[in-house]
Amino acid sequence: MRNVLIPVDGSHRSEIAVQAVIRQARLGQVGAIHLANVQPSLGGYIASFISRPERDAFRREQGQAALAGARRLLDQAELPYTVHIRVGEAVEAIVGAAEDLDVEEIVVGTDGSGLFGALELHSFVNRLIRRSPVPVSVVKNPAADMAFNRTTGSWWLRPTS
Repeated sequence: MRNVLIPVDGSHRSEIAVQAVIRQARLGQVGAIHLANVQPSLGGYIASFISRPERDAFRREQGQAALAGARRLLDQAELPYTVHIRVGEAVEAIVGAAEDLDVEEIVVGTDGSGLFGALELHSFVNRLIRRSPVPVSVVKNPAADMAFNRTTGSWWLRPTS
């Protein structure tokens, strides 16, 4: 069984990754599950006006909000997990978490939502793959291959190229 790290930003993509790990855990393929949310560091100018306890509380609140959907899915599946909130640049913080937590895999999800979202995710995943000390698995949303026909009111499977 392998220990996995799931970067969670509160998006649907994060939940796709969590659902994939839940399926693998039910098959006995996953040991420890780690959820990591990365909060951006505040610039020195902004930080000079906000006390450290206030910044920490804000980051904790934002991190917990982003983790809520992933936690709900794992709680419903009755699977144990550990939550980590990091501060910094996303890729560097996730790589650091993977090293610190001694995980064997990082799992990210994709939902096929639009060109800009896909480009942003592609850039993030490419940087993560280049920096990661462990394999990075990208999980595709099974529903991304489905399309809804409003005229007929039915779903159809998109042809693959």
